[in-house]
Amino acid sequence: MKKRIERRGYSVTFSPFSVRTPASTANLGPGFDSIGLALPIFQTIDVEPGSSWSVSYDQQEFQHLPPDGSNLILKTIHKVARDAGMECPTAELYVRSDIPLSRGLGSSAAAIAAGVSIADRLMNLNLSIDEQIKAASEIEGHPDNVSASIAGGLTVSRYADHELTSISLPVEGFSVVIMAPENELETEKSRGVIPDTLKHHEAVLSSAAANVMVASLLVKDFRKAGQVMMKDGFHEPYRLNFFPQFEEIKEKSGDLGAFAVTISGAGPCIAVFAEDSASSCVSEQLTAMYPEFKVMQLKPVNQGTILNEYPSNRLSV
Repeated sequence: MKKRIERRGYSVTFSPFSVRTPASTANLGPGFDSIGLALPIFQTIDVEPGSSWSVSYDQQEFQHLPPDGSNLILKTIHKVARDAGMECPTAELYVRSDIPLSRGLGSSAAAIAAGVSIADRLMNLNLSIDEQIKAASEIEGHPDNVSASIAGGLTVSRYADHELTSISLPVEGFSVVIMAPENELETEKSRGVIPDTLKHHEAVLSSAAANVMVASLLVKDFRKAGQVMMKDGFHEPYRLNFFPQFEEIKEKSGDLGAFAVTISGAGPCIAVFAEDSASSCVSEQLTAMYPEFKVMQLKPVNQGTILNEYPSNRLSV
């Protein structure tokens, strides 16, 4: 990003820095609200001293987002400050994000994750990774996407009654082919069709599927991982009306060599999982078959949010 710090006539309270946060896909089928996977699509925020809080976005598609205190990034920063009982130095935020909005790739989680990291740096809180995930989960309501954006890798988390337990696990050997339609899907609308309760045996089976999925991905038994990733009973059966091509894509992707197809988060993106040896073919064929989708072949990233200090010669006062 371009240098923006100039002589402004007010004291500089901190040295500028940047925060880079990855996108994520959540649930991976049966891991509803608890499992996330970091993906190499990034949001980068330059944080610079300012006389008042402000947020600006480089890209046109983000211009409708509020630039003031109602912005999700700023709301997160202010909440962390209140919880810490501290006053946060004011800053100007300059955002460039390649994470599409309302697509099931964790755009709001990335904003929250970045807000926590920014607050942590501005107030020197020295929050641990778990403390950052907990703070983010309190805002997001569930830890799947925020844990992946903060910690990276495959994250398995439980958040309830203001208590968080979260593990980040490095993964390799497979890629995620994201199929992104042009339309957006509001998370509230997608979550609204999920029932409040499930029968005990149905919950047990989906929970078992999530357990086997995690173990299979770690030992790189992708055949077994795929078997259980497509045995979800927590959310996907109730969301299928929003995805008229889902079953067809699942069948064709399997024919091409993919080992699983899931709804990415709340959607509308579809996540196709394939071993690295097959992922290029799967991506190319799906691109040809479904020109109405933007198809992205992505390797999971095992690094989460990164904070970079600017060189000292960046700041001129």
